[in-house]
Amino acid sequence: MRRVLGRVLQVALLVLAFCGIILLLRSKESFRINTTSSKSSPSEDERLQDMRVWWARYERAMLDARPNANPIELSSGGAQTVSVEGDIFRTDSMNFVRNEGVVEELKRAQAQFRGILDQTFAGNGRPIDHSILKLFNGQGVVTVAGGEYYGPAMVGILMLRKLGSNLPVEVFVENKKSGEYEKEICETILPSMNARCVVLTQFLGSSSRFGSGIKVTHYQLKSLAMLFSSFKDVLYLDSDSIPLVDPKVELFTKEPYLSTGFVGWPDFWKASESPLFYKIAGLDGMPKNLPASSSEAGQLMLDKSKHLKTLLLAIYYNVMGPEWYYPLLSQGALGQGDKNTFESAATVLGLPWYRVRSEVHTLGRQDAGELRGSAMIQYHPGDDMKRHGESTTAAKATAVKTFTGLGPQQKVRPAFIHANTPKMNAGHLVDEGDLQDKASAQHIRLWGTHEQQMEIFGKDVEKVTFQYVVETGCKYVRMLKDWKHRGDICAKLMEHYRIVFYES
Repeated sequence: MRRVLGRVLQVALLVLAFCGIILLLRSKESFRINTTSSKSSPSEDERLQDMRVWWARYERAMLDARPNANPIELSSGGAQTVSVEGDIFRTDSMNFVRNEGVVEELKRAQAQFRGILDQTFAGNGRPIDHSILKLFNGQGVVTVAGGEYYGPAMVGILMLRKLGSNLPVEVFVENKKSGEYEKEICETILPSMNARCVVLTQFLGSSSRFGSGIKVTHYQLKSLAMLFSSFKDVLYLDSDSIPLVDPKVELFTKEPYLSTGFVGWPDFWKASESPLFYKIAGLDGMPKNLPASSSEAGQLMLDKSKHLKTLLLAIYYNVMGPEWYYPLLSQGALGQGDKNTFESAATVLGLPWYRVRSEVHTLGRQDAGELRGSAMIQYHPGDDMKRHGESTTAAKATAVKTFTGLGPQQKVRPAFIHANTPKMNAGHLVDEGDLQDKASAQHIRLWGTHEQQMEIFGKDVEKVTFQYVVETGCKYVRMLKDWKHRGDICAKLMEHYRIVFYES
């Protein structure tokens, strides 16, 4: 009899949880912003053509400025991955490049491309022909998705709406041929969230579109998406970076962004670029007061009216990255890729930028008796500047005003959670076992205990985020290609939500 009653009680709890989830999903409709059809209007077509014409000059210049040199070779082991451990400013790093004979050719090639930039941009980084800025308007969020990245991107967009932000979102996909452009996602689901898909390769010249020009791969997508986006003021977010503050209220309209037009965030590790990078860039040496840590580019803020030149040079570094600039800027240390190209471009051009100094914070979980990292907290740049002052680079220090500091009881607020291991992909979380302890099979939290969440965020952010994981997994499981053949992920997500956030 007790077993029967127990089963009845379990069923009743599941029904109640299911009803609660449905009510929760319905209640969130108020956060959606309905838009018109996502089909291109004539003005969008005109902008596409104008962008193609404008971009063609720089695309051709990049192809012409491709170094005639062997790829960078690093000595055995390369640079060590070293944690920052409280250091503030960067010190000269060792050189691990073996084939230094390529330096002069790399210097010549970069100077050639820089010459094109100097013909079209003033010394302050602004375009000489101001009419180009008419191609960019307003503030918005840019991300890159497609395939398995749609799921976490939608969670991030829904969190943005939960914050009360109505900023438009442009979701870039590489091309239509690869299948990354999913019609139902791009033309129905995302527009219901005030987001739209943009096909990146449509902006490229014919040589690049047909494979003989610029090779667009994973690490080139971010810089090109930022450039081709329709926004003047861009908040770039990786698809797995989740906003915790309204960007329009807390970021775009406040210092240090207003003065610098460029805000970046830190990684865990010390910067490890080769000193040869600065020689190749035509500088006398490493500039003073650079932050000790390398950058973490899961989130970036950039004003194109001030940093379009920076963005173009960063794209050059990324196009030439796999063979030359990625190994130059990290020398084999953890996280080699596009992450250091943006700040390096601004530094080389002597343009102002702000790096958040509050150290990145780890969120983790206990799994099979081990503490495993799950996500990174990145902090509020306005609070950070009030806490730490304005010194990031010499160029920036002349641009940012002095502000009243934070009071002794005030904390620097979290601004983003970069949920990268695991990502908030509903199907993958279920199928890859991330929601359960590997040893005991018990359902577990991913970002720490409820008490830790309350101390850090003032609310249970994981619980709020997982509501959107459930929503996306239950509503779109039959629409998203990545999830269609994964079985009934909805029931498993709701079971996890009930066990972890209601019963524990």
